[in-house]
Amino acid sequence: MKKRYNPDDFRTVHLASAYDELPLWSAPFGLKLLDAIDYSSSVVALDIGCGTGFPLLELAQRFGQASLFFGIDPWKEGLDQLQKKILCYEIENVVLLNAVAEKLPFEDEMFDLITSNNGLNNVESFEDSLIECHRTLKKGGHLVFSANLPETFSQFYVTLIDTLTEEGITSVLPSIRKHIERKRKSINETCMALEKFRFKITTRSTESFSIRYFSGTSFLDHFLIRLYFLNTWLSLIPQNNQTQIMNIVEDKLNNLATRNHGLSMEVPFAIYIAEKY
Repeated sequence: MKKRYNPDDFRTVHLASAYDELPLWSAPFGLKLLDAIDYSSSVVALDIGCGTGFPLLELAQRFGQASLFFGIDPWKEGLDQLQKKILCYEIENVVLLNAVAEKLPFEDEMFDLITSNNGLNNVESFEDSLIECHRTLKKGGHLVFSANLPETFSQFYVTLIDTLTEEGITSVLPSIRKHIERKRKSINETCMALEKFRFKITTRSTESFSIRYFSGTSFLDHFLIRLYFLNTWLSLIPQNNQTQIMNIVEDKLNNLATRNHGLSMEVPFAIYIAEKY
């Protein structure tokens, strides 16, 4: 039997450093993904874009020692933190590799299950990643993944596009739309790609959650936004206009928050279950 913990154990730096198990951004997608998994038999599985371990570690523990899980991510520092968690939690059925979805370092037909929690929509090539998923899945194996949809943070994008239009900076609007389409594929586009690469879609569901903020300023200052989004948003604006445009956008969002007693950013997403044939 593995070590049992008591409340005093959580005072140790070793355990405390590994305890944050549900990242804000990953949680809503990942909880729905966990519900979509079939737990009726043991698996050899792969989690693409495992990051610091959610939901990979949860899946490995729910399936138990009869199953083997691999996690890949190009983020080495994230994998280093994840390895600390694995040692701390005494999980013995997880193997980590520093790799990308477009070039999986695995043999053909190795996996019963491939999962990805909002990861496949952030790869360099979605199509190349699907080719690799198909190659490494066994026939009848399942690809289960979550992906946020084009309407994510729509209030921000509407405000940004309106501001650029008002300021006469319209030449960048096509690149903004292209950015949204590349990072957040529509359900129809995703389904067409799955079918193209010989996946049969068995289940598709849509969900949505909202993140509420006090103001536009608190939205733009949030760590999540600064980490994942802000640099990309700035790159969509001509460098000489970045400060001007973002200040106007911030003011508009602040005014909207005042009128509506807070600012709400919607995040719609889909869960796909597809079977290899």
